[in-house]
Amino acid sequence: MQYWSDHLAAIAAEGVQTKAYAEREGLSVSALYYWRKRLKAQGSTQARALPVMPQAGRQFVPVQISDTSACVPCSLILAPGVRLELAQLPSAQWLAALGAAVSRQVR
Repeated sequence: MQYWSDHLAAIAAEGVQTKAYAEREGLSVSALYYWRKRLKAQGSTQARALPVMPQAGRQFVPVQISDTSACVPCSLILAPGVRLELAQLPSAQWLAALGAAVSRQVR
């Protein structure tokens, strides 16, 4: 279930069409729609996430950060086709440093 949830989150984060994403990743379009419906019915927050579209003049997107003591695997989508898999969620400071480093490399 996490596998499909991750793909659906990537679709939302990238703001691409489900069909285009499925073709690029070699997935079944119908399977993605099935899992989107199933996860939504279960109340999955990732399945309900909407893509964030940048607005003119805004460089930042608001996020909520909460401390958690549980070790949970984490996937970061850095760019289309570039995924960073971590054993647990890193600190906000580490994520900020990663974002700054990636931003410098893109320019």
